[in-house]
Amino acid sequence: PLSDAARVRLHGVDNYTDTIPFEKAMEPTTLLAYEMNGVPLPDRHGYPLRVIVPGYFGEKHVKWLTRVELTNANANAKGFYETQGWGPNFITPTRSRIDVPDYDSRFSISQLQQPIEVKGIAYGGDRGISRVELSFDDEKSWRDAEIYYSGGNLAWSLWKARDGWMPDAPGDYVLVV
Repeated sequence: PLSDAARVRLHGVDNYTDTIPFEKAMEPTTLLAYEMNGVPLPDRHGYPLRVIVPGYFGEKHVKWLTRVELTNANANAKGFYETQGWGPNFITPTRSRIDVPDYDSRFSISQLQQPIEVKGIAYGGDRGISRVELSFDDEKSWRDAEIYYSGGNLAWSLWKARDGWMPDAPGDYVLVV
C-alpha cells in the first residue's frame, strides 16, 4: 500500500460495498476467509471470499468479495450504510444479558431452599470482558459477578452471581447486569 492509504473499500458480487479504516484492516484479527471448518466457504457465508472484521457490526463483514481497494483520506470512500447516513462508528458495543432466571420469573421466599442462581453472558466486541456487575435493587447498588468462562477478546464470556442471590423480603425485584 502507498503511504497515504487510509480506507479499505470492499466490493461484493451483489454490488454491496463497504469500507473500514486501513489500520483496522491491518490488524491480525481482521481476516479474509476462504474456508470454514477446513472446507471452502459455503455460498451463504460468502464464497469464495469474505472479510471478517472483529469488533465491527456484521454489515462490515462483506461477503462474496470481488475486489479490495485502498483509498486515501481525500477519497469519497463510503460504504452502503454511510451513504444512507449511518455511522461513522460501527464498533460493536459491549453487551450483557441475564439468562437465568428467566424473565418475569416468580419465586416464593418461604419455599426457597437455597439462593437463586443468576447467570448470563457478556460480549465486548474485540475488546473482551474484564468485569461484570449485577444490581438486585434496580441499580441502587452493584456487586461483581464471577466470570467463570472468559471467551477471550473475540467471544462471549459466561458469568454468574457469586453465591447466587437471596431476596431480603417478599416483593418485586429488578435485576440488572
